Amino acid sequence: MGNSWMDPDLGPEVTELTEQYMAKKIGRRQFMKRLGVAGVGVAAAASILAACGDDEPDTVATTAAATTATTAAAATDDGATTTQAAAAPEETTATTEAAMMGPVAGGTLREGYNRDVSKHDPATTNWYDPAFFAIYEAILSNDPSGATVPQFASGYSGSDDGLEYRFTIPEGKLSHSGGTIDAEMVAEFYRSIQTYSFIAGLAAPVDTYEADGNDVVMKMKNPWVGALGPHKTGYWRIVNINTWKEHSLTADGELNAASTYGTELADGTGPFTHEEWVPGSHVLVRRWDDYPGSQTPFFENKGPAHLDAIRWTVITEAGQRATQLENGDIDTLINPAHQDIGRLESNSDLTVIRHPEWSGYHLAMNRDYPEYFGDRLTRQGLSHALDREGMVQAILFGNGAATYGPFPTTDRNYESAVEQFNQFDLDLANQKLDRAGWTMGSGGVRERDGVRFEFRYLVEDETVQKSVAEAVQAQFANVGVRANLDVVDRALAFEQQSGPGRDSVEMSLFFWLWPIPLDVLILFGGSQFIPVPNFSHAVEPRVDDAIASWQTSATEAQAQAAASQFQLAWAEELPYIPLMNQNATFVHNNKVHGWQPFVWNLYPYYNDTWIEA
Repeated sequence: MGNSWMDPDLGPEVTELTEQYMAKKIGRRQFMKRLGVAGVGVAAAASILAACGDDEPDTVATTAAATTATTAAAATDDGATTTQAAAAPEETTATTEAAMMGPVAGGTLREGYNRDVSKHDPATTNWYDPAFFAIYEAILSNDPSGATVPQFASGYSGSDDGLEYRFTIPEGKLSHSGGTIDAEMVAEFYRSIQTYSFIAGLAAPVDTYEADGNDVVMKMKNPWVGALGPHKTGYWRIVNINTWKEHSLTADGELNAASTYGTELADGTGPFTHEEWVPGSHVLVRRWDDYPGSQTPFFENKGPAHLDAIRWTVITEAGQRATQLENGDIDTLINPAHQDIGRLESNSDLTVIRHPEWSGYHLAMNRDYPEYFGDRLTRQGLSHALDREGMVQAILFGNGAATYGPFPTTDRNYESAVEQFNQFDLDLANQKLDRAGWTMGSGGVRERDGVRFEFRYLVEDETVQKSVAEAVQAQFANVGVRANLDVVDRALAFEQQSGPGRDSVEMSLFFWLWPIPLDVLILFGGSQFIPVPNFSHAVEPRVDDAIASWQTSATEAQAQAAASQFQLAWAEELPYIPLMNQNATFVHNNKVHGWQPFVWNLYPYYNDTWIEA
């Protein structure tokens, strides 16, 4: 049999594999595994196998999907590795036939979410959740290889001097209210972010946004290699600016503290509409039947969504997440308890996907309490008291890595020289605290100048964060430091970290999550961002200088030098104490298809997702 029937776009590798299979040089399971590694999806794999005359089609979908998940380990451009794990069992004929027939419309995807939910307002939220990827489109996105691709825009370009970027907005783009979104509306929304959002500092080198016909023109203060990155994130996802202004601003043009935008309503541009937002409980979105379609090249489904709705259930108690998935209460899950991952990977009904996550746990130390955290020697003593590797094993079950500087070790700009700092060493921790003037007092608590080393220590009410906070608390006690743990809900945690001066808590644990670590850590460490989100109220000239270098980097070499400068300053001066980062883990029932998280985006898109009837 020749290979003229094959799609030439599948390439010579697939052709060669098919010829080996037809010649019986490799078995069916090995054939399907290699197709998965070659990037062939379920539908294409089924077609190839059928064309080969295979008389046992009942395992095609499961084998292809599972082997893709198990073996698709590829080094990414930043040096990270995407590893996905899943069982590869035989599956029922009915399930396989459904997968081979292709997407069906209808059904509600029930997703478990490991955090409480944030309001659906890109401009004023303090966090963005998976629902942002359903309600809104960004002007650009990352594809599975990490490349920048259009999403709301139909195309983009940059000038040779790096001082101007253009994004073309197709005619006929709508928002959920039916309003037409043109280039001027997008430009005005971006200008609103510059005016009203604390996150605007992520794109500080941008001067202004203007409209020129169908193009949004982004003009830069200086060339900057990082210019496109922030515009792919949740905070720059495109809303109908007219609706946003109506609900979010007062007559004087100030933010309306009583606004219900993002809680009771949202006017977005994505394939689903905001329906319900209930903190501590759930979020619900529904298919937008008038969705005008996506420009995103890696989406198979360019039109309205297959699903009727998506419901995210808040599950902050980690031990309940896997159980709810196994019991059929939910269909997909973001970040199960680390100790449950192995069990989920052995479940033949589930697929587990893991990859490095751009995240980190770190300790904010409010410098407006100088009696505790005002001197570097004290901060270094506290840092040496922490057994990061032990916490990774005990709390994350090895599903992550210790961090001795601000970046995850998998980031393409990671500077390994930070590892000379902050290593676990109890003797050194005690020596530095002694040299800083802290002497052991009553009850095993150190004192300095009549002040006991005892303070309030805030943590969000989520299982892993509480476990990390408790481990830190116990290790501080080993060197005579008493951190009095205070567990609060998410909203209160943000509020009590965000006050000026001593209105903010003394110490807090913060978990950050962002696809470009350097950008977001600028907000935590830059002195211009006191008190929010520089919860440490830290003023570190070395860190500020590194930020300035990064935001004026016109070449990749300059960017790498600035990133190294930033990391080394952070590791030594300790505006925050770095702890560790975790891998991202996503799990789905095998009846869910087209739900494909990957390393370059924090959450999956839902345009292609469908559920077997």
